[in-house]
Amino acid sequence: MIASLVVLAALTFFLLKALPGGPFDEETALNPLVKEKLSEHWGVQRSALGQVTGYLAAVAQGDLGISMTKPDRTVAEIIAQGVRNTLALNGIALLCILSGAFVIAVAAVRFRETWVEALIDQVVIAFLSLPSLFWGPLLIYLFGFYWNLLPVAFLTSPMHYVLPVLTLILRPLASLIRLLKNSLNENFQMDYVRTAKAKGIGVWGILIQHVLKNSLVPFLSYVGPLIVSLLSGSFLVEVLFAVPGLGTEFISALNDRDYTLIVGLTLFYGSLLIVVNSLIDVLLRLADPRLKEQA
Repeated sequence: MIASLVVLAALTFFLLKALPGGPFDEETALNPLVKEKLSEHWGVQRSALGQVTGYLAAVAQGDLGISMTKPDRTVAEIIAQGVRNTLALNGIALLCILSGAFVIAVAAVRFRETWVEALIDQVVIAFLSLPSLFWGPLLIYLFGFYWNLLPVAFLTSPMHYVLPVLTLILRPLASLIRLLKNSLNENFQMDYVRTAKAKGIGVWGILIQHVLKNSLVPFLSYVGPLIVSLLSGSFLVEVLFAVPGLGTEFISALNDRDYTLIVGLTLFYGSLLIVVNSLIDVLLRLADPRLKEQA
């Protein structure tokens, strides 16, 4: 984990240095002497390797630095202020995706070869075909302006979460429904299902007690990439719905070339994703004993 974060920070620094512009480039040009003094103070004139080494030494001591464009605030303060909205938005979206995928996929398998499965398949195809960039403005127009039913900016009440969460979940939900439905259908063809039927167990009992449990491995394998997709997708959603979260701060920091804030946020997201993937690995081993034997 530590090695991954070190490589992540170094790559981010080198990529930022390769981009044109800098943290002190503005529409109104600074006095060259002032700009030189600022660059000297922040060490921007040093080599990229020197900056990376100095930054990693500070991070090792628990110091993420001060924002270059907001010198009155530390990077840790900015992350602490924005993380609540970002994690709340993504947490609610993840909960809706997981619960919705279970319910809808089970319903599609239970009512196979009926209008229920056909309707679910058509909705899944529609959701998979269109990105968040399409759903966000459409939902804002319909529910925020045309019907005037829901608020379209900020997160000041439970109703404010509806449109951002919907924008986040539609495509991932469709992907997870299709994955789980295919896995359930495959397991329905296994020998243990025929044995359970011979014992007189009903369809719902077989589905819930046996088939669903054995379909969890591909489901859990998808959760890690799903969380990555949600976090990256929330950047656009936070900007679109004016959510004061880490995604908005990240986009602002990129525009301003705020090196310390960009790398600090990158390390935070990297740490979060590494921890999540490690937890998913543990859950996979618990769900499938064969993985323990291979280890």
